[in-house]
Order: sequence, then structure tokens, then C-alpha cells
Amino acid sequence: MVRVVVAVVGLSLIIERVTDKILYLVPARSRKLYAWLVSTTLGLLISFLFRFGLMKELGLAASSQIADWLDYLITGIMLAAGSEPVHSLVGVLAMKNAELRKRVKGV
Repeated sequence: MVRVVVAVVGLSLIIERVTDKILYLVPARSRKLYAWLVSTTLGLLISFLFRFGLMKELGLAASSQIADWLDYLITGIMLAAGSEPVHSLVGVLAMKNAELRKRVKGV
């Protein structure tokens, strides 16, 4: 669990820093659009190329091709959003995972 959180937050930070460096070359008035495009592209590339899905890593995803692709898509968008929203969402998913495990154990 901790490994997944560290990986997601770390990748989000890397995407933020790379996007900032790339946007240094872009005029100020169109930076917002380019920031969104660059960060989303980087996030999706990382999640699809490395087959990194947050739901799968937390044990919350079904094992089908469509579920995997949807997981990669959601993870890529989360990585592109930056570290703060990712940290909040990972916390919620971790609580949900713990709740599901308690239900399974009958606690």
C-alpha cells in the first residue's frame, strides 16, 4: 500500500516538474492549455507504457482487458492532475480498501 502511494505521488511530482520545464518555453497566455496537454499526455504515457494502474495495485479492479485499460486511463489522468489531488484520492481509496478487507474478514 505504501509503495503504491509513494509511486503515485512521486510520478505526479515528476510530471509536474517536467511540465513546468517544458512550459518555460511557452508564452504566458497559453500556458494553461499547454500545461493540461503536456501533463495529461505524460500521465497517460506512463500509466499505459508501464501498465501501472492504481485500482489494480490496491486490489480494487476486476481482471479483464477493459477494466485494465480503464484503470490505466484513470491512473494517467490522476497522475496528470498533480500531487495534491492524487494524495487525497489515494487516501480515500486506501480507506475503502481497508473497509472492504474488514468486511471480508467479518469484523
